[in-house]
Amino acid sequence: MFAMLLWKEWKENLWKLWFCGAASVVFTIMLFRIRIIPDFANCISISFIQIFAVPVIYSLDIFSGEISNRTVHLLFKIPVPRWMLFFSKYIVSAVGIVLIFLISGVLMEFISRGREAQVLFLLKTNLLYGMAALVLFTWFCAFGCQSRSEADSLVAMFGVFIGWGIILLWSGLCDVTWAERFVPYSLILMKTIDVGPVGTAFSQILASAGVLGIACYRYTSIRRYL
Repeated sequence: MFAMLLWKEWKENLWKLWFCGAASVVFTIMLFRIRIIPDFANCISISFIQIFAVPVIYSLDIFSGEISNRTVHLLFKIPVPRWMLFFSKYIVSAVGIVLIFLISGVLMEFISRGREAQVLFLLKTNLLYGMAALVLFTWFCAFGCQSRSEADSLVAMFGVFIGWGIILLWSGLCDVTWAERFVPYSLILMKTIDVGPVGTAFSQILASAGVLGIACYRYTSIRRYL
């Protein structure tokens, strides 16, 4: 049954993968062929745009779709635990987000072929940005899993973006190193700020697991829409 739920969510969200993937491929080919700026700068530019655009697109109706259409009661009538419904949505979205960054990274490596950066450097950079985007989406799930419309989902997603930006700024200005480890943006800033990669990775995994548990609990606790 869980496999069927995954297939259902995959089919419903496949357009997001096609749209984001196609846009990423087009912009990657354009920038890496024109070469106005170095390959590394092109990689950072594309990944920086994707880290905000991709989670927004995936968050639009992943939870609010059934609620805004008043069909969530039909979804909850499926004879499976609600946590399966939640994780089928999350897993499909997570796979899609990572695939988009993986596709752009592989394409960058194929076009550049180590001409201005070490081999696999662009791919690793893309994957770091992809993991940061996934962590941001995970935090959105905790706040947006009960969104009643696409507008509510957007507010929740942008609230996550801005909130973590403020925390990163505060931790940098006040030299609060331990707080930087929990900021999703620290995954792409590990080489520029005084945060160890091992400590950052452990903190992100720990925080994401806890946030995912809260999101699952909030989603399974939906009552007022039934």
